Amino acid sequence: MSTAKSMTEEQIAQVRQWAADGATLQDIQQRLVADLDIRVTFLETRFLLEDLKIELIPEPEPEAEEKAETETPASPVEEEDTAGKIVLKVDELQRPGTLVSGKVTFAGGQKAQWALDQFGRFSFQPDDLDFRPEEEEMVEFQNQLSLSLRRLGF
Repeated sequence: MSTAKSMTEEQIAQVRQWAADGATLQDIQQRLVADLDIRVTFLETRFLLEDLKIELIPEPEPEAEEKAETETPASPVEEEDTAGKIVLKVDELQRPGTLVSGKVTFAGGQKAQWALDQFGRFSFQPDDLDFRPEEEEMVEFQNQLSLSLRRLGF
């Protein structure tokens, strides 16, 4: 017999109230044991809510908010006067097979794509295959890349 069929109307009303108050699945499972003395597993709690047609209030995703905050400050830096500077941009939509990817424009206008895969391997592909950045440019690129990745939580 399912748990929903063995519950009283008062108990069902209590579970509905918990869900309306924003309780998580784990909260409801714990309250079932503590308040109603109904012992169910996490999965059984999920099935119970489904049987009773109770929907939980989705929690706002804090990661999406944090990511939006970290991307917003990066935009004004990219829009600064770029004459004689290296401009590094992180792709909003990562290339397949990469953890993070982006583009860089060096002081002379040469462009390249860079990427870091899930194994920590770094790739650097200049648009002009004969282009080799100067040592100072590579140091500046590495510094900007490190700063950008830290802002994104890497």
